[in-house]
Amino acid sequence: MTIHYSVESLSSLFLSDKFLSDKNIYKLKQTLILSSLETFLNSIEINKQYFRTGIQVKNPRYKRKVYDDTGVIKQLKLSLNKMSGLTHEKLSQDICRQLDTKRHLYPILLQYTLEQSLLHHTYCSYYSRLVELLHLKFKNNELLNKQIDDVYQMIIKKNNISESAYSDLCNKNKQTDQLIGYSIFISELEVKKVITNKIGPLIQLLLETLKSSNEDECYKCVVCIYNIFKVLYKDKPILKEYEDTLNDIKSTMKFMKVKFKIMDILENK
Repeated sequence: MTIHYSVESLSSLFLSDKFLSDKNIYKLKQTLILSSLETFLNSIEINKQYFRTGIQVKNPRYKRKVYDDTGVIKQLKLSLNKMSGLTHEKLSQDICRQLDTKRHLYPILLQYTLEQSLLHHTYCSYYSRLVELLHLKFKNNELLNKQIDDVYQMIIKKNNISESAYSDLCNKNKQTDQLIGYSIFISELEVKKVITNKIGPLIQLLLETLKSSNEDECYKCVVCIYNIFKVLYKDKPILKEYEDTLNDIKSTMKFMKVKFKIMDILENK
């Protein structure tokens, strides 16, 4: 026998004890399938032009409805751009409330936030606070870690096609800026305990690279370490193992600007 429900009754049905109990039993039985499905959905590349799906076309022949998601995405991006020391907490709370009814927009907002942190270093603490609140709401570790890893791979990916020496210089400077933003942002997230085991391996990689690379690579690494330690330790002394390693590197470093930056780190300037 088929049971039919009216649209008006669905809200109360979905909140009923019987429905919630049966749903939880089903989820427990299908844990592996649901986990596999979630992993697959998180692996799908985000369409960064998603907002264009609701753009209104002027030609009446092709005119279509402007979807609500379009307006919400634009508002979310505008809120990110408005963040400051005075407004970031309220804006972050507002963004979380907006996503209560637009949960499917969380991945694209997360990606926008990560990309903003690469460009606007001074706002990383505000962006990390937003991600902290969103993570408390959605609790999707797999999605968050995947997007962080994807951003890092995007930054370090080498582009061998170059039109000029000037283009090479611009690309190097852009990569350095993005690495600094990435380093600050994940440090902020780890301090807030939103993520774990990201910053330690990154510091080790940067320290190893400092021992063996050319001047540009060394300076890029030491600036990242400098900014990471500013977040992790602030006015506290750095870990003894890092201090010893940096002292060893400093004693053999032949690039003076790198050496001076290491001294700034050791002196906690």
